[in-house]
Amino acid sequence: MNVGDVIVRVDPRYFRPTEVETLLGDPSKAKQKLGWVPEITVQEMCAEMVREDLKVASVMRC
Repeated sequence: MNVGDVIVRVDPRYFRPTEVETLLGDPSKAKQKLGWVPEITVQEMCAEMVREDLKVASVMRC
């Protein structure tokens, strides 16, 4: 391999045409059809994600 060689090629069909500013979800269909209910709140999920990101960042500093 040389610098500039293409190793992986991605089909352009899988790129988003533009970045989406806001994504909103509604779990009511999953609740209705599957009986699914979340085990944690959105706030708890965000806190968990931040904790994990900080953990990874602290390991990568070494």
